Amino acid sequence: MAHPHLGSDNLRNIIRNLRQEYLSIGGNIQFETLVEDLEVVGGVVHEAVTKSGRIEADYFIIAPGHSAYETYHMLIKKGVTFRTKSFAIGCRVEHRQELINMAQWGRKSLPGVKAAEYRLTSTGDGNFPVYTFCMCPGGSVVPATAYINTNIVNGMSRYKRNGKFANAACVAGISLARLLGREIEPLEALDWLGYLEESFYRYSEGYDAPFCSIQNFINRKMLAGTIESSYPFGLKPAPLWDLLPDAVSNSIAEGLKDFSKKIKGFDTGNILGLESKTSSPVQVLREATGRCQGFDNLYMVGEGSGYAGGIISSGSDGIRAAMNIIELLS
Repeated sequence: MAHPHLGSDNLRNIIRNLRQEYLSIGGNIQFETLVEDLEVVGGVVHEAVTKSGRIEADYFIIAPGHSAYETYHMLIKKGVTFRTKSFAIGCRVEHRQELINMAQWGRKSLPGVKAAEYRLTSTGDGNFPVYTFCMCPGGSVVPATAYINTNIVNGMSRYKRNGKFANAACVAGISLARLLGREIEPLEALDWLGYLEESFYRYSEGYDAPFCSIQNFINRKMLAGTIESSYPFGLKPAPLWDLLPDAVSNSIAEGLKDFSKKIKGFDTGNILGLESKTSSPVQVLREATGRCQGFDNLYMVGEGSGYAGGIISSGSDGIRAAMNIIELLS
């Protein structure tokens, strides 16, 4: 989602200037270059093996996003230890922005204020907590698929926040061990989530987002019809509650009932797609220094580490790792 106080042109300029500064002091950037392997001897990483060649270094910082499943598999194979953790899954809810403005402000617009927002929480049915996440006022629902044959959505707002629609993730915070009734290993957690993402693709036979009205979801009643949406790839009517694990659907349905009491007209909106990228389902085991357990010179930071949940916390996590390396070199 765009930074709320920076125009897209200013943000691009900042990123470009940072990149140029990095290159000017001897840095090297390789785009579209997957780290395929690590050469490890006695807990020391000597080289990173990429499609473009080998990279030698004294210290290695791995900072993948939480969708980098192939990187997780590679690291586990090389002896990096992970554990499963709680995360959240659900869908996107979408409304006309004017409806949210009216509910929050009592009028369709306010001079000098771009668009109304909301943040909602619920205990759901008492099984899994339900909450809205990454609310995008005046924004769009967008495709967020990292791999072929998976169907995932997310949301974004442009700087002006002047789109016709508002959207937000509506998710249930889950523990896979509790959901499935047994202990789950990290690789199994990744496979479970990947299968869910693939199942939405199979239902749509492509990248149309499965959808229904919020009222349909609550009542588990399939009704035909088309709607207008900000999602660019089109929608496909679906019993969305059946595409999610039953316990998750039950919790979200109760949460939607609560949200409809808090925001007038909330139940007239729509719910669509699979929102599965709130955070990582696994977390690397790290020393207090930030280094991966059992390794002398390997750090894993950011959202992919399981210790950060957004842009700011990921940046802070990376800075801590860099500071630790500076201390070691001092």
